[in-house]
Amino acid sequence: MCRKRPYESGDTDGRSQQRPYESDSKRRISNQMREADSVSAAAGSSLIDVRMWFEESPWRIAAGWAVLAGLLASGATVTFALAHAPTLLLIFLLADPLWGSIWGLMSTPESLPALQRSLARSRVWLPYLRSGSPAARLFGMDGPSILALIYRVALPAILLALLVSYILHPAALWLTVIVILLSTAGWLHRQVESVPLQALYVLVTVFLPWLLVVLVLGDGATQTSPLLLAGLWSLHVWGTQTYKNEARRVLGVAALAISQIGMALLLIFLQLPLWLIFLALFCLPTWLALYHGQPLERVRFWGMAGMLTSALALGSLV
Repeated sequence: MCRKRPYESGDTDGRSQQRPYESDSKRRISNQMREADSVSAAAGSSLIDVRMWFEESPWRIAAGWAVLAGLLASGATVTFALAHAPTLLLIFLLADPLWGSIWGLMSTPESLPALQRSLARSRVWLPYLRSGSPAARLFGMDGPSILALIYRVALPAILLALLVSYILHPAALWLTVIVILLSTAGWLHRQVESVPLQALYVLVTVFLPWLLVVLVLGDGATQTSPLLLAGLWSLHVWGTQTYKNEARRVLGVAALAISQIGMALLLIFLQLPLWLIFLALFCLPTWLALYHGQPLERVRFWGMAGMLTSALALGSLV
């Protein structure tokens, strides 16, 4: 005669018993879900949720550093910065957190896992919004959708960026519209692979923030050299991004070489040979990393330092 082990499913009268550890596991998961919902409800005290953090390492070429580089290239002094502190703060707020949020939310919507849980909690039941219906898919009830993303996440950031740019300068408003269009194109990259995502990223990260400083703080003088330097550093960042793709590594290395040679020629043309020495020292770690086959993420600090140094060199001429 075979006896059933304790807690084994099924007994002599046909009833099934649940194993204690399965019951504990389900109870634990249920408690965690309730705790997550209670924490989420307690954290949602604002109408528009604005949470800020350092995106990856701050010691890399990013929009905030591009704003500082544009400021240094314009020859701004400490006295000038203190006198125009509100304007400079608005420039940084627009170019780094706001433009960066629009780009990140549109190009990488999967970075917001709490969005779907929020949509599920706030769902209003209607017959045509039942699961699987076309309307439910359109509004993101059954999964990510561009309409839900724009309405719940991207739209507040876009409206705030437009408001700040309207207060700041007319040129800032036009540049914000361009960032919105570029971010939309970045989202289209998820469906159309031919969209140059790296080039769009470089424009939003380096060139447009630098251009924003030039247009807002420009005094009418020619800005050919600062804009040329901004373009060269944009090419440099594009090269580092392209190098990550093994099939296009040669193209990435070529872009790095062309950008650094262009910077050297620009400094020589402007008769700044001493600054060229410092720029060469900051560019050397990049080539050492390439020679040893190491990822360029390890030398991102030196790229940022080189960008600020070259901008400071141009500012010394003003």
